Amino acid sequence: MEGNDRSVDDGRGRAAAADVRPALRAYFAGIADWRRQREREYDRDARNLRTAAGLDDLADYTDSLPADDPRLERLSRLGLRGEVFEPGQQLHYEVGRFRFHNPDVTTDGFLTTMVELAETDMRERGEFGGPQVPGDEPWR
Repeated sequence: MEGNDRSVDDGRGRAAAADVRPALRAYFAGIADWRRQREREYDRDARNLRTAAGLDDLADYTDSLPADDPRLERLSRLGLRGEVFEPGQQLHYEVGRFRFHNPDVTTDGFLTTMVELAETDMRERGEFGGPQVPGDEPWR
């Protein structure tokens, strides 16, 4: 089961994913704020500010895309819970490091990577450490 059961009629008789852009903007803003705070209060590492600025760029980029961009629709289905974007562990980790180590990562390329990570998180949901050998899943 995917994360979002909310959908809207796309005008062609098909269900379209809910618009994830406002939730992504809020999610990116929260992590950007944390990065700015970390730079001020903890280690004065300028990469934190670079990541925060990159997340601001990413929010602006996703806002500039049409709501029916296939990547946004996929992220909506995989991570939108009500009005909040709640990514899985791998995606959350990588968003927090956007442009931290590599300032040349593009917003377009990273958005595509976000979808790939969200899909991986969904596949591995409840399978801690990834898929296990059959019979070696004590929680099942």
